[in-house]
Amino acid sequence: MLTVRETGTQLARRLGTVLEKRAGVRVTRVPRAGAPRHSSNSPGSGGKANGNGANGVRPPDVSRFRPPADPATDRLLVAPVFVLSAPRSGSTLMRVVLDSHSQVHSPIETHVRRLAVRFTTPLVHSAMETLGYEVSDVEHILWDRMLHRELLRSGKQVVVEKTPSNVFVADRFAVCWPDARFIFLLRHPASVARSWHDADPVRRPMNRAVQHTLKYMVALEDVRRRLPGLTVRYEDVTTDPTAEFHRICDFLGLPWEPEMTAYGEQQHGEFRKGAGDWRDKIRTGSIQPGRTLPDPDTIPRELRPMCERWGYVEAAAP
Repeated sequence: MLTVRETGTQLARRLGTVLEKRAGVRVTRVPRAGAPRHSSNSPGSGGKANGNGANGVRPPDVSRFRPPADPATDRLLVAPVFVLSAPRSGSTLMRVVLDSHSQVHSPIETHVRRLAVRFTTPLVHSAMETLGYEVSDVEHILWDRMLHRELLRSGKQVVVEKTPSNVFVADRFAVCWPDARFIFLLRHPASVARSWHDADPVRRPMNRAVQHTLKYMVALEDVRRRLPGLTVRYEDVTTDPTAEFHRICDFLGLPWEPEMTAYGEQQHGEFRKGAGDWRDKIRTGSIQPGRTLPDPDTIPRELRPMCERWGYVEAAAP
């Protein structure tokens, strides 16, 4: 039996039903409490905070993961796109505008990286080993099938996935899909932390917001230095969306469609917590101006180095 730990989406349940009926493979939910965790699903799998990387992050060891033996037959998706960002960086806005393109499907946050597989008996372990599959190989097939299913349902040609926690496993995505493309979405670090705090001020005090969002930003900057891709700034998207999305379309090899920016004229799934931005601003259906950038003197000390790296403030003189 293969056991899959998933996010509870209807899509995952449908896949489980199909697998059980057609392939005799039973898919069940692993309880969170006390459940064994696959190393690929922990935030640290994308890099540890006390390593030797350019940003104090140890480059993740992806040597234990294998690329597809034959991408033409082992993968259904062709050149998937991943938007990598910290939370509250405008990734939902990016999603709905791209999803408004006639050839692009960008679903809600799928959290596909948290779909995990376990070989639960010696027999299934022996069978998979004989067939040449490791756990990560089967997980990659599952991830690919899930996203490909979403793309087929849309009737479009390009899938764009934007779950913020993807920053922790971007290197594994690059192994899973050797032709994957990445968009690095930056936003002023202090604005990111403030926005995450504002979404729930009681349970997200500002000091916690700084520490939480900084983990994502460090991982994003680390992967941005190692993987090829397109860097986009949220502030530029909200200031001149036509120019920025024209640039993104060029990167993706797609024609520019002016109606993309009027995303409110199309349906993009439910705006709800846990699947992307859910607040009033995104529900307006039009691109709204970003918040005023914070005064440099008010930037939390912990965020200052990232603000310098991303060019939001001048680097301090040595």
